[in-house]
Amino acid sequence: MSRQFIARTALAALAAGAIAVLAAPASACTTFRIQSQDGAWLVARSMEFGQDLKSEVMLVPRGYRLTTTRPDLKPGMGWEVKHGFLGINAFGLDLALDGMNEAGLSVGVLYIPGFVEYQPFPPDGRHAVSNFEFGNWVLSQFATVGEVREALAKVAVYDLDLPPSGRQPLHWSIADAQGGAMVVEYVGGKLHLHDNPIGVLTNSPTFDWHQTNLRNHLNLTSINVDALKLGSVEVLPLGQGTGLLGLPGDYTPPSRFVKATALAYAALPVATAPEAANLAFHILNAVDIPLGAIVGKVPSPTGGAPTLSYDRSEWATVYDLKHRITYFRTYGDLNIRKLDLTRFDFGGKAIVHVPMPTTMQAQDVTPAAGN
Repeated sequence: MSRQFIARTALAALAAGAIAVLAAPASACTTFRIQSQDGAWLVARSMEFGQDLKSEVMLVPRGYRLTTTRPDLKPGMGWEVKHGFLGINAFGLDLALDGMNEAGLSVGVLYIPGFVEYQPFPPDGRHAVSNFEFGNWVLSQFATVGEVREALAKVAVYDLDLPPSGRQPLHWSIADAQGGAMVVEYVGGKLHLHDNPIGVLTNSPTFDWHQTNLRNHLNLTSINVDALKLGSVEVLPLGQGTGLLGLPGDYTPPSRFVKATALAYAALPVATAPEAANLAFHILNAVDIPLGAIVGKVPSPTGGAPTLSYDRSEWATVYDLKHRITYFRTYGDLNIRKLDLTRFDFGGKAIVHVPMPTTMQAQDVTPAAGN
């Protein structure tokens, strides 16, 4: 039996344990993309959460059978994996919160609380996928943003209510190796598809609101401002960075959207995809959340005092969509690791898991005695 989400016989136990963590108010994710001068598109993403997700890299082979979950928690629509894919899972449950397939298509799953309402589950359930399994479905079936757009017109995406975690408000950022990018949201029970040439997405509100909000920051530039003449007095700038004076510095979704956009477009172009990956991690540093910077209150189920939930940047990924290379690092270990999908055999029979180290590994470069 696979380690797929609902297919596991241990679902009831998980619902009382690990999945309950999802009920905590958390998730401050950010995703953006950049392009190197050699034509490679790279998608970067930070995953923030209030608990240890115990994530692993999962490599899902072609031909593997996946199944969505009906609202009654019985198996629903099933399909075979057309494109082998890499995903980042959580709690040992093989749902891709983030990933890229061997065709160069990437998907990022992000929270959008308070703004989504999914489609109703159709009576026959034959052309329907849950929001939990949406990432697996997209990565396993499609090669381009255009293919996803066409397929979404023919399938219902419904809200899977899993006790005790309840409903999870999600939207998706999708990009391909040819430069296509879009955001998928469900508002008022209807599908909303947004082309995303900017390539940035965070959390609430909806994507169109974030696009409009950028108009409040048109004055931002990476070029330092000139001195100001006030009659005979010359007022000099107070050091570097005056062009970006006013760049939001907090961790709210609107501020992170503006910051990621400003930094991604201010960065000098780089020649190669590896250089772009390095650049992407530098931009991710600007939205990295140290433990303790964001504190949420989790209501007590017994009516007592709330407990505190601390967001942190669990992990960060960078996907080179042209060369099919995945880079990642974790909160506990900032060393960057990579997986080359062109060198992995997606013709296997089972999901392969790769651990994501969470303990800092520092290279000791102390000179030997006498040197």
